[in-house]
Amino acid sequence: MNGPSISRPSAPQVADIEHEGVRYVQDTHDSRNGDQAGGYLAAIDIASGLRLWRLKVYEVPGAQVAGQPTLPRYFRSMQLLPGAQALEIINEAGGIYRVDLSTRMSTQVGGPPVSAPVQPKLPPKAEAD
Repeated sequence: MNGPSISRPSAPQVADIEHEGVRYVQDTHDSRNGDQAGGYLAAIDIASGLRLWRLKVYEVPGAQVAGQPTLPRYFRSMQLLPGAQALEIINEAGGIYRVDLSTRMSTQVGGPPVSAPVQPKLPPKAEAD
Protein backbone atom coordinates (compact mmCIF):
# COMPACT_ATOMS: atom_id res chain seq x y z
CA MET A 1 0.00 0.00 0.00
CA ASN A 2 1.32 3.41 -0.94
CA GLY A 3 1.46 6.35 1.48
CA PRO A 4 -0.43 9.56 0.91
CA SER A 5 0.50 11.48 -2.21
CA ILE A 6 1.04 15.16 -2.71
CA SER A 7 -0.72 16.84 -5.58
CA ARG A 8 -0.57 20.39 -6.74
CA PRO A 9 -2.03 22.46 -9.52
CA SER A 10 0.03 22.83 -12.67
CA ALA A 11 2.90 25.30 -12.57
CA PRO A 12 1.91 28.84 -13.57
CA GLN A 13 2.47 29.65 -17.24
CA VAL A 14 5.22 32.27 -17.28
CA ALA A 15 6.04 33.90 -20.61
CA ASP A 16 9.62 33.78 -21.85
CA ILE A 17 11.41 37.12 -22.14
CA GLU A 18 13.52 38.06 -25.14
CA HIS A 19 16.17 40.73 -24.66
CA GLU A 20 19.25 41.60 -26.76
CA GLY A 21 19.27 38.29 -28.66
CA VAL A 22 18.71 36.09 -25.61
CA ARG A 23 15.55 34.30 -24.51
CA TYR A 24 15.15 33.90 -20.74
CA VAL A 25 13.03 30.93 -19.68
CA GLN A 26 12.05 29.14 -16.51
CA ASP A 27 14.01 25.89 -16.65
CA THR A 28 12.66 22.66 -15.22
CA HIS A 29 14.59 20.43 -12.89
CA ASP A 30 16.29 17.19 -13.83
CA SER A 31 16.13 14.72 -10.95
CA ARG A 32 18.94 12.70 -12.56
CA ASN A 33 21.26 15.63 -11.78
CA GLY A 34 19.98 16.06 -8.23
CA ASP A 35 18.26 19.32 -9.13
CA GLN A 36 15.72 20.85 -6.79
CA ALA A 37 12.11 21.10 -7.95
CA GLY A 38 11.90 24.60 -9.45
CA GLY A 39 13.81 27.85 -9.13
CA TYR A 40 15.97 27.75 -12.27
CA LEU A 41 16.40 30.35 -15.02
CA ALA A 42 18.02 29.53 -18.36
CA ALA A 43 19.39 31.89 -21.02
CA ILE A 44 19.01 30.66 -24.60
CA ASP A 45 20.73 32.22 -27.63
CA ILE A 46 17.84 33.06 -29.96
CA ALA A 47 19.88 32.68 -33.17
CA SER A 48 21.38 29.26 -32.42
CA GLY A 49 18.92 27.85 -29.89
CA LEU A 50 21.82 26.87 -27.62
CA ARG A 51 21.63 27.28 -23.86
CA LEU A 52 24.14 29.94 -22.77
CA TRP A 53 23.80 29.48 -19.02
CA ARG A 54 21.55 28.27 -16.23
CA LEU A 55 21.11 29.85 -12.80
CA LYS A 56 19.49 28.69 -9.57
CA VAL A 57 17.48 31.82 -8.71
CA TYR A 58 16.37 30.59 -5.26
CA GLU A 59 16.50 27.55 -3.02
CA VAL A 60 13.47 25.32 -2.66
CA PRO A 61 13.68 24.53 1.05
CA GLY A 62 13.99 21.02 2.39
CA ALA A 63 13.97 17.68 0.67
CA GLN A 64 11.29 16.33 3.00
CA VAL A 65 8.48 18.00 4.91
CA ALA A 66 6.70 15.83 7.49
CA GLY A 67 7.79 12.70 5.62
CA GLN A 68 6.44 13.93 2.28
CA PRO A 69 8.44 15.12 -0.72
CA THR A 70 8.70 18.90 -1.01
CA LEU A 71 6.42 20.39 -3.63
CA PRO A 72 8.06 22.21 -6.52
CA ARG A 73 8.21 26.00 -6.21
CA TYR A 74 8.01 27.57 -9.65
CA PHE A 75 8.01 31.12 -10.98
CA ARG A 76 4.69 32.96 -10.74
CA SER A 77 5.90 35.87 -12.86
CA MET A 78 8.99 37.17 -14.63
CA GLN A 79 9.57 40.63 -16.07
CA LEU A 80 12.42 42.68 -17.49
CA LEU A 81 13.09 45.73 -15.33
CA PRO A 82 13.26 48.89 -17.46
CA GLY A 83 16.82 50.13 -17.92
CA ALA A 84 18.17 47.81 -15.24
CA GLN A 85 19.55 44.90 -17.30
CA ALA A 86 17.80 42.72 -14.74
CA LEU A 87 14.84 40.41 -14.42
CA GLU A 88 12.41 40.43 -11.53
CA ILE A 89 11.09 36.98 -10.69
CA ILE A 90 8.33 36.26 -8.20
CA ASN A 91 7.93 32.65 -7.11
CA GLU A 92 4.80 30.84 -5.98
CA ALA A 93 5.59 31.50 -2.32
CA GLY A 94 5.75 35.27 -2.93
CA GLY A 95 9.55 35.56 -2.85
CA ILE A 96 10.78 38.42 -5.07
CA TYR A 97 14.19 38.05 -6.73
CA ARG A 98 16.28 40.31 -8.94
CA VAL A 99 18.58 38.60 -11.45
CA ASP A 100 21.37 40.82 -12.79
CA LEU A 101 21.79 39.70 -16.41
CA SER A 102 25.39 40.88 -16.72
CA THR A 103 26.71 39.19 -13.55
CA ARG A 104 24.21 36.29 -13.49
CA MET A 105 23.62 36.90 -9.80
CA SER A 106 20.29 36.50 -8.03
CA THR A 107 19.32 38.55 -4.97
CA GLN A 108 16.16 38.26 -2.92
CA VAL A 109 14.59 41.72 -2.67
CA GLY A 110 11.26 40.94 -1.02
CA GLY A 111 8.73 38.41 0.17
CA PRO A 112 9.07 35.71 2.82
CA PRO A 113 12.55 34.37 3.62
CA VAL A 114 13.63 31.29 1.70
CA SER A 115 14.14 29.46 4.98
CA ALA A 116 10.55 30.02 6.14
CA PRO A 117 9.26 26.58 7.09
CA VAL A 118 6.37 25.10 5.20
CA GLN A 119 3.71 24.07 7.68
CA PRO A 120 1.78 21.01 6.49
CA LYS A 121 -1.93 21.11 7.19
CA LEU A 122 -2.79 18.36 9.65
CA PRO A 123 -6.24 16.90 10.09
CA PRO A 124 -8.09 18.15 13.19
CA LYS A 125 -7.67 16.00 16.30
CA ALA A 126 -10.68 14.00 17.37
CA GLU A 127 -12.19 15.35 20.57
CA ALA A 128 -12.39 13.05 23.59
CA ASP A 129 -15.93 11.97 24.60
